[in-house]
Order: sequence, then structure tokens, then C-alpha cells
Amino acid sequence: MLDQSGAVFSDSFNAREEDTSVGFRANPPVTVVRPSGESIPLIISSPHSGRDYSSSFLAQVRLPLEVLRSGEDFHVDTLVASAPDHGATLLSATFPRVFCDVNRASLDLDPAMIAGAEGEALSPSARGRAGLGSIPVVVSGGRQLYAGKLSMAETTARLRRYWHPYHAELRKLIAEVKEKHGFCVLLDMHSMPAGVDGSKADCVIGDCFGASSELHYVQALARNLLTQNMKVARNHPFAGGFITSHYGRPAEGVSAIQLEMNRALYVSRRANGGSGLNPRFAQKIEQVIADMATYVAQCVKAR
Repeated sequence: MLDQSGAVFSDSFNAREEDTSVGFRANPPVTVVRPSGESIPLIISSPHSGRDYSSSFLAQVRLPLEVLRSGEDFHVDTLVASAPDHGATLLSATFPRVFCDVNRASLDLDPAMIAGAEGEALSPSARGRAGLGSIPVVVSGGRQLYAGKLSMAETTARLRRYWHPYHAELRKLIAEVKEKHGFCVLLDMHSMPAGVDGSKADCVIGDCFGASSELHYVQALARNLLTQNMKVARNHPFAGGFITSHYGRPAEGVSAIQLEMNRALYVSRRANGGSGLNPRFAQKIEQVIADMATYVAQCVKAR
């Protein structure tokens, strides 16, 4: 549980000295925290809160660290750290989103932005063509990360060492949960800037317009958020990214839901210039996780 004062939180990142062929190596790139007691079929994922940066990667890019960190889902992994206490399994990326984005398809890359990509079977989306694919080359506002193009070799190496391990672990966890319980609920946790597309929501639930989750799980999550006096929207302005759409197969017993939280509500600025978690918001999210875990456990008993 979070300390009432918020003292357990620090506005920290991990600076590493490794100098590898891909500029960065988290050790490990993925962390899994399993419940110490009886498990329930609930997986909480935090794919964008990684904050391990290496000196070699920082030297490779043309933007300062504070700009790079603007792409993080700032300490979302800290917000959901209590999930295993309630029987859920917690999966987090340790590498930064700006280095490799696992919430995009692996081949969501624009060949025009990668040296040596001619002839490669890439499938860029609109976001990929804008430089925000699985290996980003820009940050918000279209600011270029690199002075030149990344090589296809480096791009492939990053996907192999970071993207694929994250998804291999997620697939394994889903398979384990389904084998034990017969179904799985995946809650993919993110943060969003305030006022995106004019939204006044505190939290946005994304279920790919009903395609990625059984409705009653969505309704349970919405109830839990409303109980905490949150303003809740569904599928606007965020309906779910690659993780939600790819793994959400309700007909096969896997419901995936994305939850976006308004960053302005939980990141509090401090007098010394640092940032911390708003403990009141953090406690609300901890209760939402606990209530969602209770609901999923009830679904196990009802089967």
C-alpha cells in the first residue's frame, strides 16, 4: 500500500551505463509480480511506465531527458503496485516507451524513416507513418529523436530484445490464467494528458467499442471508478491500443480493457521542482484495483 504521505514515491529514473549495439539494455526488460496467495484470473499490465535509460541511448538522441520522459505513463506501475496483494498478476515494462513501444504492432514502422528498410514487410499505421510506431522516432509535437535515420539492424534488434519478450511474457501469463480458471481479464493501464480532444474525463475506459471485452467487466470497472467519484468516459478519446485489440478475444475467454488516467490528477508538482503522486488519487486507484479483483474473484465462483 502507498504511504499516506506519498513518501514511498520518488520522481526517479534509472541511469545505466551499458553500451550495447542497440543503445540500451534494461535488466530485465520485463518484470512480473505474482500474488503471494491465491491467484485470480486478472492481469494488470503497465507497458509505458518504464524509466530505465542508458547513457548510450541518451547520447544517441538529440533531445534532453525531460523531453524523453514526457512520453512515459508516469509511474503508472507505482499506482498499480498493490495489484498482487489482491490476487492479480502485475506485468510491467522497464524500458522507456520512447525506446520501444509495445502497445504498437511490431511491424508498425514507416520504411521511409528507417535506413535499409527497403523490401521489408512493414505495416505502418497512420501513427507509424507519423513516427510513433513500435520504435518511435519522434516524441509528442513531432520533435525528432535522432539526427538521422535508425538502421534496420538496430530497429530489428530492439524489437527482438524488448518488444518480443514483453509480448511473450503476456501471452504466457494469459495462457496460464486461462488454463487454471477458464478465462482471463486483462487490464492495460495508461495515463493521458488532461483535456485530450476536449475530454473532461478523469478516466477513459477503452474496449475497442465492445470488441475486446465482455460487457459486464467494463460495467464493473466503470462502477468502481464512479464509486470513487471519477468522471468516466468510454472509448473516447481512447478506445484501446494494440494490446487491447490484439489480446481481447471475449469469445475465447479473454477480455482486455484499457484504462487511461488523467495525469494531471495524480502527478503533483513539488516545491523543489520534482514530482510525486497525489496520495488521494493513488488511494482511489488502489481501491478500484481491489474492487475489480473482488468482482473477478466472484466471477470465478459463479462459473
